[in-house]
Amino acid sequence: MRAWTALLSAIALEVTGTLSLKVFTSAGTPGLELAVTYALLAASYVLLSRAFRQIPVAVAFAVWEAAGLILITGLGALILGEHLRPAQLCAMLALGVGAALLHRGTRPTNPTRPGVGNAAQVSA
Repeated sequence: MRAWTALLSAIALEVTGTLSLKVFTSAGTPGLELAVTYALLAASYVLLSRAFRQIPVAVAFAVWEAAGLILITGLGALILGEHLRPAQLCAMLALGVGAALLHRGTRPTNPTRPGVGNAAQVSA
């Protein structure tokens, strides 16, 4: 559960860092946008690396990227007034479905852990 918390926090930091570029750039504060963005993205990568310890890399990275892109695109439309076309909405849906399928396909078929009293291991 800690790994998923780290992953979700990494996503939140990535989205905030990316959106801060647009917000601070339009506010006319040179340098501040880069400092905030770099700090948030660095923290995001640290948390992503922690998620990699327990979540397969393919799943963690796919979820991080897909959720980040979906949130950035959606928040760009909500907060920044950017227009979303139907093709973009379809792409967002495809990203979510792709990440979910990758997660589902990476799960082990036999959830028992080695050495925890699996009947097949005990009799062997």
